[in-house]
Amino acid sequence: MSASAALDSTGRSVFACGVVRVSDSQVLVAAVSRLADAVAVVGETPRMVRQLMDSAIDVLDLAGCTVTLVQDGPERFTEATPDALLEVERCQHRTGRGPCVAAMRHGAPIAVTNIGCRRAVWQEFCAEAVRQQVSSVVVVPMRSGDVTVGALGMYTHEPRDWTEQDLSVGGLLASMAAGHIVKSTAIRRQEQLTEQLMHALDTRIIVEQAKGVLANAGRTTPDAAYELIRAHARTNRVPVQAVAKAIVELGLRI
Repeated sequence: MSASAALDSTGRSVFACGVVRVSDSQVLVAAVSRLADAVAVVGETPRMVRQLMDSAIDVLDLAGCTVTLVQDGPERFTEATPDALLEVERCQHRTGRGPCVAAMRHGAPIAVTNIGCRRAVWQEFCAEAVRQQVSSVVVVPMRSGDVTVGALGMYTHEPRDWTEQDLSVGGLLASMAAGHIVKSTAIRRQEQLTEQLMHALDTRIIVEQAKGVLANAGRTTPDAAYELIRAHARTNRVPVQAVAKAIVELGLRI
């Protein structure tokens, strides 16, 4: 499904049409440029998310934006501008119903011209939207390739017929942010793996050193020295590495 296609609450494809909202190309270029600067800095996801929302609000003349990120399990990171829209997002995640949930489930934008017309489907969401004085929403999945990392929600105070270009611009901003998330996640996982390997190497080195110390002191083999270290660790319920470190650095003899 193209970036300009949207799903209604029943999952049917809808194409918006009408007046182009993005009338100032300079505003769009400036907003995309600012977001590009933010996504280029790996590891600063909160800053990137704020810039994503600010860019969408500037370009599409919105009342506010929300971003929900879902990675590595059920944990969610949710941000909103203004903060009051956080309650709209939390309501959807709490009840499992709403345009954000539907957009991520279907992997396609959900455009709602008038939120009040969806009360029969999303009762809790609609009630919260009324409390926060928003009347229209479009939610665009944040996708990078086949990976969906979250959703960008865009709200207006008045009912709005979302155009094809609205959806295209929202999709562009969301995909830029999604690329940042996927790249940052990959780098973070690689760093964690490197740290684990370094820790394992350090452990191996200190244990080998301790085996040598005990073998020389007790005129025994390295294998027999290791059995002494392991037995001492089990008896005292401490890691083998801790015993080895005590032997090498503190002069422990067992």
